Amino acid sequence: MLHSKIDLNLFLIMSTVYQHGSITAAASKLHLTQPAVSHAIARLRDKFNDPLFVRHGRKMVPTALCQKMIPDVQQALLLLNNTVSQPATFDIQQHKREIKLGLRDILESMFFPILMPDLLNNTPNITLNSRQIKRTELEPSLAQQSLDIVIDVLMPTHKDICNTLICSERFSLVCRQNHPILQQLTLANYAAASHALVSLKDFNIDTVDMALAHQGVSRNIALRCEHYFAAISVICQSDLIMTMPNTYAMLLQQTMPIVVSPLPFEVPELAVHMYWHQQAQDDPVNQWIRNKLLNISAQLF
Repeated sequence: MLHSKIDLNLFLIMSTVYQHGSITAAASKLHLTQPAVSHAIARLRDKFNDPLFVRHGRKMVPTALCQKMIPDVQQALLLLNNTVSQPATFDIQQHKREIKLGLRDILESMFFPILMPDLLNNTPNITLNSRQIKRTELEPSLAQQSLDIVIDVLMPTHKDICNTLICSERFSLVCRQNHPILQQLTLANYAAASHALVSLKDFNIDTVDMALAHQGVSRNIALRCEHYFAAISVICQSDLIMTMPNTYAMLLQQTMPIVVSPLPFEVPELAVHMYWHQQAQDDPVNQWIRNKLLNISAQLF
């Protein structure tokens, strides 16, 4: 039961501070004064007996408890907002529309086997069109309505781009069965191995590379490609290893001769967000598919 003395606006303020990493930016977004936002965070700190945010330079960094709470808080706020703003007479069966998504191949493989049977059975007039985009294309694609929704990692965006956290995903190591590295998976052996990397960029330093740099080591990228399935197919036939999101790795392990193992070093979890444009905020079809994707993410992660 919801506590009768909890002000739901406090959670909206908490979510906005988390998204912007700043009391000042959150106050501007919510049209509140900075003291009002600070007071709201103070009330939540008292309620949960936790700082929730700590100042690091000019940023407000969430604590572990805040990180744990945020996915549920943001999903609840989104669902509540959709419930209030969506007309009671909305019937998705009356709509015929192509929904355009910006998803990486890894997300297509995870979401579509759950989403498409539902659409085909219950909403045959709704079709999907999904494609990969570069992260620099996210804002213009949503603004120009060439895409309705994009799912990708957390990144800075214009104030007209809305987003919500859908999961925080940890990384795992993937290799072929009976790979020699499994006999002694150490940081040194990991760094000495030949790696596959999936990326849409010609060159980039990702979260894993930054974590390795903190350990004073780097990895040898022998294969760089754009699709996880291609990389996994090579890994099954070679001594290449790969570091990838754990949920998709476990899914692939069900059908491919690979082993999924914890990494021998700490890597921050990957925050995955769903993005849409402010102009689509109250669009009932956009709201409907956002809720579908949120529900699927809750099943997967």
